[in-house]
Parts: sequence; structure tokens; C-alpha cells
Amino acid sequence: MQVSPPRCVSRTEVTIVMEIPNMDPGFEYQFQYKQPHEEWDASSMVVPATSPKTMLDELNPSCSYHIRVMAKAKGDAGGLWVYSDVVAVDTEVPGCTPTPTCSCTIL
Repeated sequence: MQVSPPRCVSRTEVTIVMEIPNMDPGFEYQFQYKQPHEEWDASSMVVPATSPKTMLDELNPSCSYHIRVMAKAKGDAGGLWVYSDVVAVDTEVPGCTPTPTCSCTIL
């Protein structure tokens, strides 16, 4: 099985919405992400993907993240995960445009 790399749908200062193209209903999917200087290991963040679009949240503004999809057959508890290619996505730079519900002070 080959897993398609995820696609960035939208991003803000602290969230990234990713999409898995061609999700097969016979497989279980998860997003795994980390910052570029980190290793792919047990400390990497993992988010289950129950639908094609998934939001990765509580991220740091103005940071790069490496994101990949993990997939394995449903019900295969001992099965190995197959990984997609890695994509790099940056969160947005914090804005400082005042709005009625938000203000910003430059020190």
C-alpha cells in the first residue's frame, strides 16, 4: 500500500487543517507531526484522522511543521503503519491588525 501525502487546506497562527486525499475506508489513518529539528519518534504528535480533513491545533505561530500520514488496515492491531511522504507547512505569522474583538500593543 502507498499512502498519499497530506495536503494543506488552511492555516492560521496556531492551527493547520490538513486533508488526506483518497482515504480508503478499509484503513485507519493518523497524522503525525513535529518541528524540523525533532526526530520522528514516540514524542512526535499523533492525531487520529476520522475524516479526510483534520485540524492540528495548539501549534506555535511562525513555525514550520513536518507532517505525514500513517495508515494501516482496520482491525489489524499488530499491523505495521505505512507512512506517506513528509510535507512541510508553516503556521502564519502573528498579525497585529486591531479588530473589534482583538487588540494589539507593540512594545
